[in-house]
Amino acid sequence: MRQDDPEEIRNRLPLLAAFLIIFATALFFRLWYLQVIRGTYYHELAESNRIRPIKIRPPRGIIYDRNGKPMVENELTFDISIVPEDASYLAESVRRLAPIVKMKEEDILDLIEDAQAIRTKYEPIKIKEEASWDEVAMVEARQDDLPGVIVEPEHRRHYPYGGMASHQFGYIGKVTEAQKKKQLTDPGLLIGQSGLEKTYDKLLRGTAGRRMLQVNAAGQKVKDLGIDEPKPGTDIFLTLDLDVQRVAEEALGSRAGAVVALDPNNGEVLAIVSHPSYDPNLFPRGIAPKDWIKLSNDPVHPLYNRAIQSVYPPGSTFKVVVGLAGLNASLIDPKEKIQCGGSLKSGRRVFRCWKKGGHGAVDFHRALVESCDVYFYTMGDRIGFDRIAPFARSLGLAKTTGIELADEKAGLIPTPAWKKERTGEAWFQGDSYINAIGQGFVLVSPIQAAEMIGAVANGGILHKPQILKRTRNRETGEERTYESQEKRRVTLKPEALEEVQKALLGVTSEDGGTAHGAATPMATVAGKTGTAQVIAQKVPGRKLSESTEDHAWFVAYAPADKPKIALAVIVEHGGHGGAAAAPVARKVIEEYLRHAGTENRQ
Repeated sequence: MRQDDPEEIRNRLPLLAAFLIIFATALFFRLWYLQVIRGTYYHELAESNRIRPIKIRPPRGIIYDRNGKPMVENELTFDISIVPEDASYLAESVRRLAPIVKMKEEDILDLIEDAQAIRTKYEPIKIKEEASWDEVAMVEARQDDLPGVIVEPEHRRHYPYGGMASHQFGYIGKVTEAQKKKQLTDPGLLIGQSGLEKTYDKLLRGTAGRRMLQVNAAGQKVKDLGIDEPKPGTDIFLTLDLDVQRVAEEALGSRAGAVVALDPNNGEVLAIVSHPSYDPNLFPRGIAPKDWIKLSNDPVHPLYNRAIQSVYPPGSTFKVVVGLAGLNASLIDPKEKIQCGGSLKSGRRVFRCWKKGGHGAVDFHRALVESCDVYFYTMGDRIGFDRIAPFARSLGLAKTTGIELADEKAGLIPTPAWKKERTGEAWFQGDSYINAIGQGFVLVSPIQAAEMIGAVANGGILHKPQILKRTRNRETGEERTYESQEKRRVTLKPEALEEVQKALLGVTSEDGGTAHGAATPMATVAGKTGTAQVIAQKVPGRKLSESTEDHAWFVAYAPADKPKIALAVIVEHGGHGGAAAAPVARKVIEEYLRHAGTENRQ
């Protein structure tokens, strides 16, 4: 056998050395690239193939009433979900899962397909929410047969009283695409989408936790690696009184309308009702399209918060404002009598009093007690809306109250200049007549009416309506109290205020008063009825006569000598305020006074 020449071998050694150097250099740079440049990526990739972090939604803060009674709470439930990336044979996992959760295979596959476009990699897709114990047990027992299928604990938002105060509590829901783009929150959380759930979402939301699962190459769970517990949201205590809220809801019944009850001494909201209502329990689970369409298209607008979003002609309740404005400006002499023959003429138009035969000669007290329209036609024209309008605004009308609920409407108090700009027409004497009795252009919301009568009750102090009383950190127990805010004081002559307050007491207690239905043996009640005419229109689902019935108003406070509660009630298409709205107010007043001053009752 021929052996290589040593000289030839020596000649090849530089080539071999160069090759080894190049190879070693290339290997070094490759390892450097993989470990330094791409090290984090491959580490995360390796971990994702072995460990699955499953997000745990935190329990939201509980919402309590002023006395510590839960009004919105959480329920612990379990969801069955699937991680498609861990299901080596997704179709087989779905086939085995379908009979357990009692769903069709194609429905599960549709859920997975719909979720793929909006989820991140390895994010679980919920297949069955609020699964039964039997379903959860079967999934856990058959983990080897169900790669990618997991059980997730969930703190489900629960509204135990259904539609009660639903507009005020609001509801929670999944983060919308718009909210994701703004990066407002973790896209895996459910957040407040309306009402107090939205207003105080940052307090209520909490911080998500993680459950770490180890899976094998087939996507089957090997073991639990531990849990980073979620941090619960902050509990909030409202100024609402659960018992008063319930009575107000029941008193209004199935009729459309609103009730707002305040403490006139500090502005705390004791009850706030809007009917028709809706069940917020529909939303945390993901409202079905058919249910959303039904709510959205309902002709009675159950999603609309009538207490703060609806504005109505205030009817004769506005006579309180006109009376105070005139007395305060010394343009009304309370002893002067005006003859009411049942109507008053202005140009070609005749403006009638609600009492066909008239009230005869009435002074201010009798005019307010009996709600004489002719008297207030006369005084509205004498005072003029250039004076009435700013005074009405000083009492909180035509301005939002600032309550911490979204989409509050300001209403309207007209002036001659406003009418000219809006319609191009001059202000006529008839405009002063009709607006002075709360018709025409005047528009007021129920919460404004409650704030206004509260200021009359307390001597002219306007408080910002307050609905949050205190908060409590569930982990530390630390509490924070929120003080009420005085908005401003209205300058009222003591004699003017006294005249109005005496007349309001007479409305419920004297012969000819329009609100005997509000009287109660528990306390003296001062108030004013209102009957607001409705423009004839056809409302779908109702007869014409039903949809054009007058709105019934009542504003009041009690006890008259030392007020503890002030409220406004409106019953849409309810007819006369004394018959429809005053009895609602009486029930609310009685319920609150029954326990007034009792703290933390359970």
